[in-house]
Amino acid sequence: MNALPGDLFARRLRQERERLGISQAELARRMAALLGTNVDSTAITRIEQQTRAVRLDEAVTAAKALGVPLITLISDSYARENEAEIQNQLAKLALAEQKWERLRQEIHQITQTIQHLSADREAFRSHALDVDPETAGDYDLAPETQAALDARMRDVRNKSTGEVTNPEA
Repeated sequence: MNALPGDLFARRLRQERERLGISQAELARRMAALLGTNVDSTAITRIEQQTRAVRLDEAVTAAKALGVPLITLISDSYARENEAEIQNQLAKLALAEQKWERLRQEIHQITQTIQHLSADREAFRSHALDVDPETAGDYDLAPETQAALDARMRDVRNKSTGEVTNPEA
C-alpha cells in the first residue's frame, strides 16, 4: 500500500531537516520568520511523529525553510523520477561526448592528411621548379581549391595558437 502524503511529508521533513543538520527548534524558528507568526518546536516534533497533521501553509513554509521544492516533501517518486532523469541526461551527455571526441579525432586526422598532401604537392612543385620550371604549374591547385585550402589551414593555425580571425576582414 502506498504511503499517504501526510506520512510521506512527516518522513521527508525529518530526512531533509537532518540532511541539513538543523534541529526541530531551528526549523521552527525559520518557519516562524517566514510566516511572521510563532511556530513552536513541539509542532515540528508532533508533525514528524505523525501525531499532528500539517497545515498547507506550514508545509509550504517548511519546504521554503529547508530550501527544497514542496514536491520533495510529499512525494517519494519525485526524487526517484528526478534522479532517473538526471541519470538519463548523464547517459546522453556521455554518448554525445564520445561522439564529439570521435568527430574531433576524425577532423584532426583529415586535417593532418590535407597538410601532408599539401606538403607533398609543394615538394613536387619545388622539385619541378628545379628540374623543369615549365612543369611547375602542373602542381598548382585550382584557384578555388587553393583558396579553400588556405582558409582551412589558416583556421587550423589560428585554433592551435588561440587567435581569433575576423571573417569580414
